[in-house]
Amino acid sequence: MAGLLDRLELGDHVCWTVDDDEIRRDAIAGVLLGGLRAGHKVIYSGDEPGEVLSALARRGVATHTAIGSGQLVAVTPEDSYLSGGSFDAEGTLALWSAEKARTRAQGYRGMRVVGEMSWAVRRFPGTERLEWYEARCNTVFADGFVMGVCAYDQRLFGPMTLRRLTLAHPGAAGPLLPFDPDTSLRIRKTDEPYGLWLSGEADMSNRDALAAMVREIFAVREPGTLVTIDATALGFADTAAARVLLDAAHQGPAHIVGCSAVMLRLLNFHGAGSMPGLVVSSGYPATTDER
Repeated sequence: MAGLLDRLELGDHVCWTVDDDEIRRDAIAGVLLGGLRAGHKVIYSGDEPGEVLSALARRGVATHTAIGSGQLVAVTPEDSYLSGGSFDAEGTLALWSAEKARTRAQGYRGMRVVGEMSWAVRRFPGTERLEWYEARCNTVFADGFVMGVCAYDQRLFGPMTLRRLTLAHPGAAGPLLPFDPDTSLRIRKTDEPYGLWLSGEADMSNRDALAAMVREIFAVREPGTLVTIDATALGFADTAAARVLLDAAHQGPAHIVGCSAVMLRLLNFHGAGSMPGLVVSSGYPATTDER
């Protein structure tokens, strides 16, 4: 994998920009092989399922057996993202959610998906909603059962388009930039307390992914349910991240807990102390309230 994607875990959703075909095939095969060995269901969707299967076979995978058992799926975009002849963003999200439920019911330990996104430059109807889809897709990953790598060829997509797509992903990797969980953002749903757990770094590079998840966690809660955002493992947050959290907290009630001293100052600078129903603290409000 050339060290580019070897620190991925279930729950990660990564925008991977790549400009070398050999590296791309090798890294994709490595991600899928790791999933097969870990007892995950692995899914590849892209223009080269035959090439990917050959790469797995060279690594000793009995691909026919894996496909026959259902553990390995390799399909073209026309059989996944474009199954209706166009890109239906909501329909594709529903497809992944249904596949996740099916994979759980089949007893797999997790699910890995690699999507090669070159089909998006072919201007199918609906591709203009790709950025919205990538941001909303984070809801599929946040319970920690699915890992996703979205591979974008730098030779096909313009730099501004890639920039916008990267913003929609919590994590990123590139030709000279391996995925690093310490500088990327990891977002996980929590049930007790209800809300989100954040780790890594929340900043301009992943603000759209954070915003999508924070909006979602407020939108689907039972009326009046307290939303807790646990920032204990968050190493860095910038103004963009603070504004995302505070904008969502207007839907309150909310606690933002585990804040560093810097984050507390940042949140309070942007008005956290004057928002009804919002508590920001370095611990949990039952013990510490540093508004």
